[in-house]
This record gives sequence, structure tokens and C-alpha cells, in this order.
Amino acid sequence: MKIFSRMMLLLFCVTGLPGLSGCWNYTEVDDISIVSGVAIDKDPETGKPQVTVEMIDTKGGLEQNQPNFKMLSLSGDTEFEIVREMIAMTGKKLFWSHAKAIIFSEEVARDGLIRAMDWYSRDTETRSDVYIFVASGQTARGVLNMNSTTEAIMSFELAQMMRDEQYVASAPVVEIWDFIDKLETTGHNAVAPLVSIHEENGQKNERVSGTAIFVRDRMVGKLDGDETKSMLFVSNKVRGGVLKVDNKQGVPSYSLEILSNRTKVHPKLADGKIEIQIDTVTETGLDEVMTPEGLKGSESIEAIEKRAAEELQENMLSVIHKLQREYHADIFGLGEVVHENLPGTWAGIKDHWGREFSTLDVKVSSKVVIKSTAKTSRAIRLGD
Repeated sequence: MKIFSRMMLLLFCVTGLPGLSGCWNYTEVDDISIVSGVAIDKDPETGKPQVTVEMIDTKGGLEQNQPNFKMLSLSGDTEFEIVREMIAMTGKKLFWSHAKAIIFSEEVARDGLIRAMDWYSRDTETRSDVYIFVASGQTARGVLNMNSTTEAIMSFELAQMMRDEQYVASAPVVEIWDFIDKLETTGHNAVAPLVSIHEENGQKNERVSGTAIFVRDRMVGKLDGDETKSMLFVSNKVRGGVLKVDNKQGVPSYSLEILSNRTKVHPKLADGKIEIQIDTVTETGLDEVMTPEGLKGSESIEAIEKRAAEELQENMLSVIHKLQREYHADIFGLGEVVHENLPGTWAGIKDHWGREFSTLDVKVSSKVVIKSTAKTSRAIRLGD
């Protein structure tokens, strides 16, 4: 009898398994609109929030090699109200878990991003790993609407650019959770990458380069792509990219590929004042020599390394001074380093760290090492 009971229990479990394999909240794909990206502007006529969503068009099903997209833009009193109104217009529930990018206009960023991103960060259906951008010289909607000319899902392209940014080092990589974390951290101001529309030879393309600088949640200024690279060096966030090096006459002649970089920050007290020492060691490969004599001329590897280090050191100090004097924004996280290493001193200055940062004595020492000269050490020679 016991054996029979066990057999019946096993049979019940086996026959019941298929019913447990389905999803409890399964929804037909035709009943939802998959959101790939969001742009947030101010309505130019009313000043109210304007939300634009980029949606993947699933009407063609899996037979299409390249998915289509739809754009929908609405204005209203609140962003949540706008999103709900979009459901009424499309007749479909918006599905947010595939969204890759959220773009804010510069106007919205300068007014403050807490109100603009509160709904998105609070909603249970959105994801916290979405990349954020600030549109430069263009509305956020204008950037997202670039897909009308490129015929590509713009948000997915922007996300891919962020994944490849380590090879360029011209913009910070920021997800919305990281941005919010910086807003809530004393001693570390937030940043966001700048995205713009670049036009050349009649063709328009999106370009991610530069940094939007924030004090609290308001954008106060910008760094260009070169300044951003120097900022990333200070912050120990450089994983790749190129260092351009001048020759003795000040003409750009060498390209060094960044293989690795280590930045160490050492705070100390001197006569009651905080001093910061920043040391970088950058390993590179010599990938381009734009001189006819190559490396057999008057330039040695050591001379190129020395000049590269001097230029890097100068650029890092320049961007530090700019942040201190113009924006009073510690986007490097030096305050966090002081907090960690000098907790007693930090307790007395944390409430006015912005002022303290502006007068901080910062010294930089850089070392550049050329590990290889690629496939050849000689220049290309023309035949007679």
C-alpha cells in the first residue's frame, strides 16, 4: 500500500510539472509596447514636462531582421501622468525593462534632475541600470529622433557606445543608480555624459563626448572630450584610449594606445591644511609615429615617455583647477578619499566641502611607460 501511495505521488508530481513551467504574468507581445529609450524636455510653449519614448515595433514579429521603432511625445503636468496617457493613446501597456537610455535636455538638467528622474527611479517597472545622458546643443527629443534618419534604434546605439567607451575615454559612463548615488554622497559631485548631433558632409550622427557637471542636482557646466579624459585619469576610470604626444617643436607626432592606468590619491595634513598628492602610472603602446625619421632620429623612447607624462600631468592639473575655480564641484571624489583617510579632519569640513575643495592644494605626478612599439620601430621609407 505504501509503495502504491508513493507511486501515485510521483505520478502527480510528474504530470503537474508542465503546468508550473509557464509565467504567472505572461502577456502577449502584441499587447505591450516595448520602450527602448526616453527623452525628457520642457515643452517650449507651456514649460511643462515633455516626455518622448522610443518604442520597438513588434508588429512584424520575428520575421524581420531589423526591428522597427515608433516615437511618441506628450506633454503634461507630471511625467507619470504623461506615461499613463500614452497607454490610452497606444492602447498598449508600456514595457520598461528593455529601456537602455534616458536623455535629459540641458534646460531640464540646469533646472535640476531630481524632479525629472524621480518618477523613473521610483517606478517598480523601470530598471536602475539604464544609461543617462544630457543633450548638448539640442533637445533630448531631437537626439532620440535621430533614428528617423539612421533607421536604427537610437537608445540601443547609445548603450553600445557606452559599452565601447572604455576604448575612447572621452565621456563618463553613468547609469541612473550611480548618478543618484553621487547625489546622495557628500564629497562627490555627480556627472553625466554629453550627447550631441554631429553633422559632417551632409550626414548627421549622434556623438557622445564630454561631461555635464552637477552641483547637487543642477547642471553647472561642461567639460569637452579632452578635458573629460583628464578628469577620468584623476578619477582612476581610464581603461583605454589614446594619448597624443607632441614632438620637440610642439607638433602632434605620436599616438600612444593606453593599455592600463593606475591612479592613487594620497591626502595628508600639512600645517593644519589638507594636501592631495595624485600619482598616475600609465602603460602604453606606441601605435603611430608621424615623423619621417621614425624612432631612429633624435627622439628616444625615454624622451617621448617624459613628454607624454608632462603633458598628461599638465592636463590633469588644468581640469582640476577648472573644477575648483569655475564650478566648485568635486567630481573626482577627493572628498570621499579625505573622509576615508582623515576621518577626524573630515568631520569638521564635510558641511562646507565645496568651499574647502575650491582652495585645496593638489599636486600631480605622472609616469608614462611605452611597453611596445607595435610591429615595427622604423618609419615607412619611400623608394628613390
